[in-house]
Amino acid sequence: MWEDAVYRSTVVALEGDAPRPPGGVAFILKNKVSRCLSRKTLHRRLPCLTWLRSYNSECFFGDLVAGFTVGLMIIPQSLAYGIIAGLSPNYGLYSAFIPCFVYFVLGSTMEMNMGPTAIMSLMTYQYSSQGGADYAVLLAFISGIIELLGGIVNLGFLINFISQPVISGFTSAAAITIASSQLKALLGLSLKSKGLINTWVKVFANIHDFRWQDLTLGLACIIALVLLKEIRTVRWPCIDHNSRGLGQRILRKTVFYLSVGRNAIVVVIASVIAYCLDGDDQPFSITGFVNPGIPYASVPPFSTEINNQTVTFPEMMSDVGIGVAMIPFIAVLDHIAIVSAFAKGRTFDATQEIITLGVSNIIGSFFGSMPTTGCLSRSAVNLTSGVRTPAGGLVTGVMVLLSLAFLTPGFTYIPKATLASVIITAVVHLLDYEILRPLWRSKKVDLLPLTVTFVACLIWGLEWGILLGIGVNLSMLLYSMATPAMRKHHGGYVLITPSHGITYPSTTHIRAAIRKAGLRQAGGSLPIVIDCSFIDTADYTAAKGIKGMIDDFQLRGQILVFVCLKPRVLKTIGALHEGIVVCSSFDALPEALADGETEVGLETVSSDGRHQGGDIVISTMISTPTSDTSDAANPLLSTTTFHDQK
Repeated sequence: MWEDAVYRSTVVALEGDAPRPPGGVAFILKNKVSRCLSRKTLHRRLPCLTWLRSYNSECFFGDLVAGFTVGLMIIPQSLAYGIIAGLSPNYGLYSAFIPCFVYFVLGSTMEMNMGPTAIMSLMTYQYSSQGGADYAVLLAFISGIIELLGGIVNLGFLINFISQPVISGFTSAAAITIASSQLKALLGLSLKSKGLINTWVKVFANIHDFRWQDLTLGLACIIALVLLKEIRTVRWPCIDHNSRGLGQRILRKTVFYLSVGRNAIVVVIASVIAYCLDGDDQPFSITGFVNPGIPYASVPPFSTEINNQTVTFPEMMSDVGIGVAMIPFIAVLDHIAIVSAFAKGRTFDATQEIITLGVSNIIGSFFGSMPTTGCLSRSAVNLTSGVRTPAGGLVTGVMVLLSLAFLTPGFTYIPKATLASVIITAVVHLLDYEILRPLWRSKKVDLLPLTVTFVACLIWGLEWGILLGIGVNLSMLLYSMATPAMRKHHGGYVLITPSHGITYPSTTHIRAAIRKAGLRQAGGSLPIVIDCSFIDTADYTAAKGIKGMIDDFQLRGQILVFVCLKPRVLKTIGALHEGIVVCSSFDALPEALADGETEVGLETVSSDGRHQGGDIVISTMISTPTSDTSDAANPLLSTTTFHDQK
């Protein structure tokens, strides 16, 4: 009676006959709404509600110093990134303050600083160069919509399919492309070019027209930026890092601000020099007039004027083409990579970060922003400056607004060569050459997607290059899935161990390998034993292939045994085949094969789960599979036989 009770409860669990919750669609919608409006969800979607409760004076001073420090970086960088995007420098500043304010409310990582970046600016240039600022602003709006929708439907998991070699190849190619685009400004050449190769060809073709004043100033600025960056690594005899005296603290802070504020320092000095030398013959190529004032909020442009002709929204989207998808894709990729780098093992909500990125770009587009994302260099400075909460972004955003309101007249005299030097020194760290040695030592085949991505991005374009790299990487992944390793052991029987699950890409390979082993190693007579310890999944195509393989062995009269076959896999295969021989564990297998009896320790299961002798095989699902394949460690490998009580 007890056995019958266990049998009945197991059948209910296996067949899914548990009663359904009441309420239907209305009940589900009510639960969804209540979960969305719950306190837990509110705090998850508005992280500021959590950390503001414990905000204190220590956090305030830490955020104040960090926000001011990052502000010294973001202002000159934004001016430079506006130029990279093919826009006037003020558009870089328009892109810098809204992300800071949005991240204060929605951001979940204290170190993160969002705004214009070199890669986003370069990708925007490919479209703004033909349509102007309206194209850049519309791209920010469309990118924000896509990012927001992607966050809502939890599409962040797609980033997991992009390997580190592909990312490294992309960022390295982007660094070279961005640095090459600044050669014109560094040499004082007025050229229009598109792409890496076209830029180098035109630069060499017009090298005789270079301005030595711009080149001299640009090289001097690069040297100064490099020296100021390394000033923190020098052991100065006058500085005692263990001392807590006021004088020593002032010296340490001075060195620190000289390093992190190097961009602002170099830009200010170069602008003063250009202003002092201004006259009838300005020796440097300067930025020129910059629109003053904070931008007014306005609806993003859904049409524009080019050469006195109106370009409609569908035509603008047609001009942008694949960029509509690639720009938000790269933005999310960069943002999540930066958050992961600063998490240092802590869990973070990728969905929340993607939603924050989307909201930032949507709101920013109403203030003339181009597409933005997280910035690694500014986030690193934010951390080293002692930031405590995302409130540091408020200080940074206010500094950008103040510069737009009061400092734009001074931006006129910023030499273009100085901004070019700021960009070149900023993107050098993107060259990820350090990955080559560990890849060569660990897995040389991963150099293939890295090389393909790198070369394609340089020659074909960033968006197409990364797509090609991802395609190569996924092809390698699918190939490894379709051709799993098949370890074979020859003794009294031939043991075959597939390395992972059986799905439709690998069905043909596994079936051919087992058939070949049955004829060659087993000579068509020895039993074939398949160790299913690593097989967690099987689909319909795989089940059809296994059915055909079992039929082949039955026609030859050769024994084919599946050992440690998990219940869910057995259910899939058994639904298509009238009889499959399984063994619960390797402990029972030697005795059964030695006696030549498949009934001892073996069960022949038909499609309805019944043994040919009238027994029923019930698999007890107690826990999820582990790496240990013994019966004691993995209850999924054990089976219990009950007699049918009629």
